[in-house]
Amino acid sequence: MLTNTRMFAIELLKSYKKIFKYKDLESITGLPAPALWRYINMKIIPSSERAQELIRKLTSPSVINKIFENNLIVVDGTIFNLSKIIYNVNILKIFSYIAYREFSRYNITAVATVEVDGIPIAVNVADVLDAKLVIARRRPDVGVKNYYQTSYIARDPPAVINLFLPATSLDSNDRVLIVDDLLNTGRTSLALIRLIRMAGATPIGIFSILAVGNKWKEVLKDQVEKIYVIKHIPISE
Repeated sequence: MLTNTRMFAIELLKSYKKIFKYKDLESITGLPAPALWRYINMKIIPSSERAQELIRKLTSPSVINKIFENNLIVVDGTIFNLSKIIYNVNILKIFSYIAYREFSRYNITAVATVEVDGIPIAVNVADVLDAKLVIARRRPDVGVKNYYQTSYIARDPPAVINLFLPATSLDSNDRVLIVDDLLNTGRTSLALIRLIRMAGATPIGIFSILAVGNKWKEVLKDQVEKIYVIKHIPISE
């Protein structure tokens, strides 16, 4: 868990160094490479003021957009492949730090996602928030007897999707952040919210790497306290 701003800035720099060159970081931060090297290797620790400035610059929309420009695969303008993002450990760390910035004050105790593609980012967010990880699956695990179950209709291809959540995953005191790689219709997240409520827990927020279109907004707007999307791509619907 990131307990102070100064370490938050250092961890961000470490992750950025794995995907950008020093000259890029110099341009982003306004600091010379030797100073950045000393921070990254913890030879010195930035002051609180410098750390806050580093975090602001490293998580600015222009820098985050650069990550998407380099890694998001766009197919015909409406289909998006996130594989280069969700399987890149350093990008996931950067995005999880954004989740920490946005949701740490909400006292999250559990991070929930639906298998499969949401798992990598959910693992990282759960780690940085020091929360337990809860995964809803499309079929029951062998050996687990008690489940909460719900279903929703998938759009493409049309199908009824069942979701199962082990009854012991959550309790009534849990405050849950839903994490996913992609928001589209919002139906999957809404189904997960139903499961969380069946368990007696409280869905607090939704955090997603990418959101496409606006249908999800209408479906989810009154369901949680906060929705945060790193990248939103509006399309004609």
